[in-house]
Amino acid sequence: MSVNDVCVAAGVTKGSFFHHFDSKEHLGEAVLEEFWQSVQERQDNAAYRNALTPVARLLGYIDHAIDTYQSPALRSGCLLAVYVSELKETHPDLYQKCIPHFLSWKSDFVSLLQDAAAQMPSNAELDTAGWAEFYISTLEGALILSKALDDPQVITRVLTLYRNQLASLL
Repeated sequence: MSVNDVCVAAGVTKGSFFHHFDSKEHLGEAVLEEFWQSVQERQDNAAYRNALTPVARLLGYIDHAIDTYQSPALRSGCLLAVYVSELKETHPDLYQKCIPHFLSWKSDFVSLLQDAAAQMPSNAELDTAGWAEFYISTLEGALILSKALDDPQVITRVLTLYRNQLASLL
């Protein structure tokens, strides 16, 4: 897609475009940052943050995702995943800007898992990094499959299965 295509789709002149952005890549960066900001705001304002126990916070996080992705606008896909899968070869700088967001997401989920795991019997062990990666890949895969099958309930079914499997360990 050319800058001209973007301008036509947005109903703006090239002059207006270049007043705000030096290139399509800078537009892509702005879109990525706006997307990530909205993700962070949804998480910061989510009810699970007020849960009384670490396990309730962790399970509430997953419940929040199930509820959030009932929105047609959000279940259409994750911009972060699209950028990573589509831009590595063609726009490596923009691709690289995605990696810290994935790492932040993983780190936040690992923290929730570690807090919940601390409540487990001392002889039990939970691979928090593995469960965090499993969650991210489960959610991203569910979004893709839901879109491919035109079945929004895929997201609910898959995340509920993940939640129940994780809860059985805690």
